[in-house]
Amino acid sequence: MLLAEPGTEGLACGKAILIGEHAAVAGFPAVALPLRSQTLTVRFGERLAPEGTAAANAIDHWQQVWSLTMADTLVQLPLEERLRLTQSLDLGLRLLLNQEDNEHLLEKYEPQKIEILSQLPLGAGMGGSAALSAALLRALARTLGQARSSAEISLFANRLDGFFHGRASGLDAATVVADGIIRFVREQGSRSVRNGKGFWLLLIDTRERTPTRTMVQKVAHLRETQRESVESTFMLIGELSERVIASLERGDLLGLGESLNAAHMALQSLQVSTQKLDACVAELRKCGALGAKLTGGGGGGLALGIFASSPPIPFSTAWKEYPHYLTFVRADENP
Repeated sequence: MLLAEPGTEGLACGKAILIGEHAAVAGFPAVALPLRSQTLTVRFGERLAPEGTAAANAIDHWQQVWSLTMADTLVQLPLEERLRLTQSLDLGLRLLLNQEDNEHLLEKYEPQKIEILSQLPLGAGMGGSAALSAALLRALARTLGQARSSAEISLFANRLDGFFHGRASGLDAATVVADGIIRFVREQGSRSVRNGKGFWLLLIDTRERTPTRTMVQKVAHLRETQRESVESTFMLIGELSERVIASLERGDLLGLGESLNAAHMALQSLQVSTQKLDACVAELRKCGALGAKLTGGGGGGLALGIFASSPPIPFSTAWKEYPHYLTFVRADENP
């Protein structure tokens, strides 16, 4: 018996954290938005004929089913990632069927091909694992005939995201299924933030990569050794997050930019920026960004800038070959 009808799909999008990285793990507010132009699709395919010797269990057997395509290029998935994906599939199925303790549920189904079609850069801080988790859950819910709310998908997706990042804060999972900008606090969840004035958001990929899990552990160690300093920085980031919300709701782009600039300095003090990220932030400001900062866990990945009007592209010679993502964040209608 197949788990899903071939062709069954689930879709989610990427995200950008405007402010609150790392402090969100400690319970301080963060502000983030979904990137509707950058999507990830999970699609179930045909039954997979067994290869080689018989698998020892269902998890081993299902590890053969996965394929990842990015920008029309097939990406080789290492065994470790295939295991995490299969563990996510197994847990997602058990959560949706309210049978979390049933460790043999996946054994009922014949392995079938599962395609991941992604427009999100790997490991760059755009929420790829959370989007994958949400898309997989939506595909499973569709095949099970369930109409799950975004809040339910977000809750379960955060559990699945833990296979990739350890214990996730929930920010990424909440953002990739959100309808617009959100304020997020760990253990409290998210609420919508009204955007009073549209702005351009430009992200540049530094092509540097450090796993989010590694950066979270680095900040945790710094917090143990320099508790007073790190706690003070977390409090500052929390205050800046509230200023960002107030600026968004007023349509104050200058105030928004000032808070984002201050947030980057705070993240530098947490030692999560890099020389390349700092150079990228400087380039965004040179191009006219009202505010610019790293976004995501740091140690590489993406930097973002906000602009009142469409920014100049290409950039200077030093940055024009780096991947970039430009989107317009629309103002919300008055309530």
